[in-house]
Amino acid sequence: MADSARALPSACIFDCDGTLLRSMGMWIQVQGELLASYGIETTPDDFAQFESLSMMGECCAYHDTWGVGANGQEVYDKLMAMLLERYRAVVPARPGVASFLEAVREAGIPMAIATSTPEPAVRCGLAANGLAGYFDIIVTTGEAGASKDQPDVYNLALERLCAARGIDVPGHERVWVFEDAVFGLKSSGAAGYRRVGIFDAEGRSARPDVQANCEIFIDEFSDLALEDVCAWGAR
Repeated sequence: MADSARALPSACIFDCDGTLLRSMGMWIQVQGELLASYGIETTPDDFAQFESLSMMGECCAYHDTWGVGANGQEVYDKLMAMLLERYRAVVPARPGVASFLEAVREAGIPMAIATSTPEPAVRCGLAANGLAGYFDIIVTTGEAGASKDQPDVYNLALERLCAARGIDVPGHERVWVFEDAVFGLKSSGAAGYRRVGIFDAEGRSARPDVQANCEIFIDEFSDLALEDVCAWGAR
């Protein structure tokens, strides 16, 4: 029992899109629809270069690249309205997510979200799938001031989570990051976090690349139990 207790994560930090929610296909569709509304024809590959940016960063890049909208803010507002509609109506949770989060909560492990998506859209998607109550903190790359190519958003999420719980910030080796994007897995791993890599068939990260950049690899949360994470931590 003592070994199990020592192996419990001190905290868990989750990405949202592609990790908790099956939303990447929706994002790719909406991005194309957004540009089409300005008369610009695109392919999904046209957006790959912007994937690690915050949503405001993406919208400013769309304005700079294609000349759409009066400015990035106008593009952002239009995209946000489209996204909120889809998060409410068509974005499901990934299989097994609710059961895994419930196990983490029952174990008393604090949870946060670190995401590139604006908080209103994240909260909308979580609420639509009954997941809103699991997370103490939601932190965005916009707040952190850096894309997920850097670990800033994970560090800020951990700091805020510990402050909210009134606990000391643990060593990163006691904290698990759950992420589908290879750039996020690489940056969090370089910062010392343990990682669960989840493959998203709708995303841009290749399965072998996700597998190569995590301690535990899964295709779905239904493949994962908290005991699996603890067993790795007990090594």
